[in-house]
Amino acid sequence: MHILFLADASSPHSYRWIKYFSKIKGVRVTWCSFSENTMPKLDNVEVKILDKSNPIKFIKSLQFISKKSADIIHVHYLGWNGLLALFFPKTPTILTAWGSDIVFNSKNWVMRFFIKRMIRQSKLITCDAYHLRDRLIELGSEKEKVKIIMFGIDETLFISERKPFELTLPANKFIIGSIRNLHPVYDVITFLKAAKEVLNQRNDVIFNVAGSGPDLESLKEFVDNNGMQEDVKFLGRLDSSQLFSFYDNLDIYISTALSDGGIASSTAEAMLCKRPVIITDVAENSLWVKDHENGRLFDCSDSLGLAKIIFELLESKEKAINMGLKANKTAIERNSYDNEMAKMLEIYKSSLEVVN
Repeated sequence: MHILFLADASSPHSYRWIKYFSKIKGVRVTWCSFSENTMPKLDNVEVKILDKSNPIKFIKSLQFISKKSADIIHVHYLGWNGLLALFFPKTPTILTAWGSDIVFNSKNWVMRFFIKRMIRQSKLITCDAYHLRDRLIELGSEKEKVKIIMFGIDETLFISERKPFELTLPANKFIIGSIRNLHPVYDVITFLKAAKEVLNQRNDVIFNVAGSGPDLESLKEFVDNNGMQEDVKFLGRLDSSQLFSFYDNLDIYISTALSDGGIASSTAEAMLCKRPVIITDVAENSLWVKDHENGRLFDCSDSLGLAKIIFELLESKEKAINMGLKANKTAIERNSYDNEMAKMLEIYKSSLEVVN
């Protein structure tokens, strides 16, 4: 079985998905991406960086895909990757919707037209949330065609022995972190506004901002204008080898996203590391995090409400630690990497059986 993935080669989520299938006997993997490959090298995977900067280079990208004669094309994210797949109607195509591609992109009538074409041409679609399944059905998919597959978390990679709120040198301060990308949909400015409120009253906290994106300069300007340079650290985009260290150093994890698919991978990773999580009450987050039980929920863009919860967790550390322990149990029971990828392997096999 030869699977050709059209997926972002700078994304750890794409990397982890493809890594699993690169190790399966009898599966050949080609990974095509419009983004430069920033992930560690995978054995048995051919990586090709595509180019859409002009019509000639775009045609060469199409020719490369055509020559591969893949058994299945698997599209991650229904944007340019999905548009490419439309040129290969005879090859069984599986789509994986990531969330913003069908929630926000589909509001543009041009993108909505092409997304509907992608859905119509695909053999099967996966997503990681029921509200995304409902949106795909609204866009024209049959209900039976959409399967819920989580990205999953490999619990063996996120075993943290450090308890939150154990101060360590040299900083000797509590660390609160965000690792969502610096795009408007992740609303990281709310994280910084809450940080400002906390820093106005405490000098024992550091705020780490990981990720990259177009909002970086405006976020840095906010930090500079409010004199927070010593207490807010911009870490840039982290690769897969840096993720565990980021979570292990945290005392509290925060996600300020205005939209999520299912549970965000970063949130699930922090939960697996037994960190108390504070996330926005959007989409299906409340199905994963029960407020005051295995984490905390707050309203989108409510920086004051977020700051209040941070103060509460810093003052009630044992309660926060217990939330983290319960969060770990939730992540293991409901978001196993091996289980979810095994389900996906069966989907690949069944897709070929239908074709043959």
